[in-house]
Amino acid sequence: MSAILIISVFLIFVATLAVLRTKRSPSNEETEYLPPGLRPRGLFDDRAVGSLGEGSEDESERRASEEFERGLLSRAALGDFEVLKDAHAGSAELYRHILDILVERCGESADELRTLADFITQNDELRASHTLAARLLEDWERNPSRAYVPQLLRVAALSDDAAMFERAVSSLMRAQSDGRLTDMSAEELRSLFEGEYWLLSSEAKRSGAGFLLRQRLAHVRRELSAARAARVNNTQGRHPS
Repeated sequence: MSAILIISVFLIFVATLAVLRTKRSPSNEETEYLPPGLRPRGLFDDRAVGSLGEGSEDESERRASEEFERGLLSRAALGDFEVLKDAHAGSAELYRHILDILVERCGESADELRTLADFITQNDELRASHTLAARLLEDWERNPSRAYVPQLLRVAALSDDAAMFERAVSSLMRAQSDGRLTDMSAEELRSLFEGEYWLLSSEAKRSGAGFLLRQRLAHVRRELSAARAARVNNTQGRHPS
């Protein structure tokens, strides 16, 4: 009788233990079967919500940038020089594009072109472009004038194009040699060349074209010094002591 009682108690104990094991939470076992580095994630996990938020923010920034650019282009098409100050806050590529639109709008008008050049040279944070410098040089070569030499060299330097600056220097030297710039002394030209050169960007001065420009300026210095010495000798010959 006692053996039957003991067996009955043992069976009840085993049955109870089996029921408890089937009711235990499977979370730990399931976690073990996940790939390394991953954890169970709920439907509204914070990281998923964060990714959605970042996507919306990026889209808003993109639209704002496009609207900003459209506004600049519209103002440039109307000939608003002040737009350059706002474009300067954007990318260099956008700034050059806006400036090229303004240059194109000036058409063949030398006066408008010089007005645009004056606006740039009078605002320290603004830069010029190859297009503007080339147009000014073409106009100056058609009508050489001492009055516009400083503006021409300043814009050429602000274009950050060493080859463009060298073109301007060579054009001025030819004009003086041909007698089309007789009212500007060798000393004045040399001072302008050396002073405006330092307005080129560091990248432009370090470039291959920048190296050739330095060689050209060294040659110009010797040429102008020789011209000055010859003029002094001629003056002394006419007025002997």
